[in-house]
Amino acid sequence: MASMIDVVHQGPIAIVTLRRPPANAMNLEFTEQIAAVFQGLGHDRSARSLVLTGQGKSFCAGVDLKALPDFDETYQRRMVGALNRAFHAVYSCPIPVVGAINGHAIAGGLVLALCCDWRVAVKTQFLAGLTEVRVGVPYPVGAMEVARAELAPHVAPQLILFGQNMTSSAALEAGVFDEMVEPEALFECALAKAGEFAALPQAAFAKSKRQLRSRAYAAIEAAIAGAEPLLNGWLSRETVQAAAAVLAKA
Repeated sequence: MASMIDVVHQGPIAIVTLRRPPANAMNLEFTEQIAAVFQGLGHDRSARSLVLTGQGKSFCAGVDLKALPDFDETYQRRMVGALNRAFHAVYSCPIPVVGAINGHAIAGGLVLALCCDWRVAVKTQFLAGLTEVRVGVPYPVGAMEVARAELAPHVAPQLILFGQNMTSSAALEAGVFDEMVEPEALFECALAKAGEFAALPQAAFAKSKRQLRSRAYAAIEAAIAGAEPLLNGWLSRETVQAAAAVLAKA
């Protein structure tokens, strides 16, 4: 299986680049690779911080809608499990994760961005949103727990319940992103933040991060162990119809 993720080490910083053209949409293999890469980096003592970014004009477009009609029951179960493991691997990574959000972050793509500890967005007119409800896709436990924990209480309903996209500038104002920089400064800024965070005492950081997110971690870990309500019946005919309607407008 060809790798769809590049990992380059720059001193104590590991730079992780998603590269599944054209929009880094998540199919099963790609999602499983995200989980595997971050699980590995979490145990890599040579890495003291990470930068996660995407190739092209999108950070990540979420689950690949074009593939939905081919998601049989077995594939759905595997995909739900893979999403939970991927989000957990990034969100619980014991070293700091800086998101260099280079473009559109939609649905599971925004969840992936929210898994990062610090989010630097590029100053361009891209969209950020949790559009699952608009395509009839219920949230796996991992996605919901991350969104619930990381979004401000007044922002979460707007994104989760109504599937509204935000402009990048509105997302910054809403606290979805921590800062925004010009395109030419994105990578430099993310590396600077990662370098700053790499200097933190690792054990204290890892323990503090787990304490802060213990409730979310416990729920996601239980889902991975089998307590995921969506393992049977994640998607429906409504999902396929809604996704087709969205793709027709694209």
